[in-house]
Amino acid sequence: MNQRKRWIVCIFLCRFCKRDAEDNKVYRDFNEALKNPMDVRILYLSDNQLATLPNEIGKLRKLEWLNLSNNRLTTLPNEIGRLQNLEELDLFHNRLTTFPNEIVRLQRLKWLYLADNQLVTLPKEIGTLQKLQHLYLKNNHLATLPSEIGRLQRLKRLYLYNNHLMTLPKEIGKLQNLEQLYLEDNQLTTLPQEIGQLENLQDLDVSNNHLTTLPNEIGKLRSLKRLNLSNNLLITLPNEIGKLQNLEELNLSNNQLRTLPQEIGQLQELEWLHLEHNQLITLPQEIGTLQKLEYLYLKNNHLETLPNEIGKLRSLKRLHLEHNQLITLPQEIGTLQNLPSLDVSNNHLVTLPNEIGKLLSLKRLNLENNQLTTLPKEIGKLQNLPSLNLSNNQLATLPNEIGQLENLQYLNLENNQLKTLPNEIGQLENLQYLNLENNQLKTLPKEIGRLQNLKVLNLGGNQLVTLPQEIVGLKHLQILKLKNIPALLSEKETIRKLLPDVKVVYSKSKKRP
Repeated sequence: MNQRKRWIVCIFLCRFCKRDAEDNKVYRDFNEALKNPMDVRILYLSDNQLATLPNEIGKLRKLEWLNLSNNRLTTLPNEIGRLQNLEELDLFHNRLTTFPNEIVRLQRLKWLYLADNQLVTLPKEIGTLQKLQHLYLKNNHLATLPSEIGRLQRLKRLYLYNNHLMTLPKEIGKLQNLEQLYLEDNQLTTLPQEIGQLENLQDLDVSNNHLTTLPNEIGKLRSLKRLNLSNNLLITLPNEIGKLQNLEELNLSNNQLRTLPQEIGQLQELEWLHLEHNQLITLPQEIGTLQKLEYLYLKNNHLETLPNEIGKLRSLKRLHLEHNQLITLPQEIGTLQNLPSLDVSNNHLVTLPNEIGKLLSLKRLNLENNQLTTLPKEIGKLQNLPSLNLSNNQLATLPNEIGQLENLQYLNLENNQLKTLPNEIGQLENLQYLNLENNQLKTLPKEIGRLQNLKVLNLGGNQLVTLPQEIVGLKHLQILKLKNIPALLSEKETIRKLLPDVKVVYSKSKKRP
C-alpha cells in the first residue's frame, strides 16, 4: 500500500470511529433527520441516486458532517449555505460541472470532497474558506487554478490528480501548512519557482505529466519525504536535489535521464530509489554513500558497468539491474551481505565474480538471458538460496558445488548447452521445480532419483534415449515434460509403470480452433 492510501485509510478509520461513538446524533434517513433537526450532527445520504437535495437541508443548523457521495447531484440548493456549523462536506462522485457557490458560505468547513465530478473551473471565492484543511479535487476537468487558492492558509492536503492542469499559479507557494500535494496525471510542463516555499510539504507527486526540467527551488523542500516524478520527460536533475535531506522515497522512473548529479549521494535518508526506464549509461560513485538505501531499481537503462561503490549499500534489500548492457559485475557486489534479491537478467554477462558467493542472504537470483558459459564454484556457498534462474545462457557444464544449495527449490536451466549434469545434483533435496528444457543432455545421472521433493521436471528438447530407473524415487513428482524427445516415445509404457501417478507430457497440447 502506498503512502497516500495509508493516509486515506487511517484518516477514514479514525474519523469513522469518532462518528460511530456519537451514533445517537448520526442519521441515515433525511425524513428522520427532519423530525429532530437541531439534534442532527452527522447525515449520511450517500448512494441514494439523489438528483436534487431538498431545500429543507437548511433546517439542520447543527449539522457538522454531510455525506452526499455517490449520487447524481448537479447543483446544491441555496439553503445549504445556512449550515454554518458544517465542517465536512462530501460530494465525491456526483455530476457537478460547476463549483456550487453556496459552499463558500460554509466558513467552518475543514474537509471538502469534490473528487470524481466534472468541474472545469474553481471560483476565486474558494479563497474565503479560511479554515479548510483538506481539499480533494481529483478526477475532474480542471484546466487552471485561481490565484486565490493561495489564501487557503490552513490547507494541509490538496489532491488534484487526473485533471487537465497545464500550469500552477505562483500563489501555490503561499500554502505554508501544506503537507501533501498530489498533481499526477495532469499536463504540467513546469513547476513554479514558488513551489520551494512549501516548507512543510512531505509528499509531492507530479508523476504522469510533461515536465522537462525542475526548478532549482525544489531543493528548498526540506521537509519532503516522498517525491514522485515518474513518467515525465526529465533529461537532467538540478544539483539542488541533493538538499532534500529528509527524502525517503524518490521515483524517477520512465524519464529520459542520462546522468545523475553527484549530489544524489547527499540524500542520506533515502530508502527507495526508482530509476527504471531511463537512459542511464553510468551511475555516479556517490551513490555508494546512500547508507539507508533498501530498494534500488535500475532496470531498462543502458548501464554497461556499475561503480565499485555499489558495494557500500549495505542496507540494500532489492537490486534490479535487468535489461541493461552489463558485461560484468564488480567484485564489490559481494559485500552486499544483507541482499535478498538480485536480478541481472537480460544483460550481456559472460562471467560472474567469485564474490557472488558472499551474498549469503540471497533468496532470489535471476541471471536469465545473459551469455554465461560457466559458473564460479563459489555459487555453492549460497546455501540460503531458494530460487535460481539461469535460463537462456550458454552454460556447457555446472560446477559440482551446485549440490551445496541445500535450500534450493526452483532451478531453471532452460535453453543452455548442457551435455551432462553433475552427480551432485541429487543433493538438492528441497528442489521442487527443475527445468532442463532445450539443452544437449543425452543421459541423466542416477542421482536425480534422490530429488524426493521434486514436483515438476522438464526434460523436453534434449537428446535423451532413456530415463534412469532411479527416477522412480521421485515420490512427489506431479508433472514430467518430455516434449520433442522422439526416442522416448517408444518408452511410454515403461515410463508409465515407473511413474503411474505422474502427468507425463510428450508434446504441446493443441489449441482448439
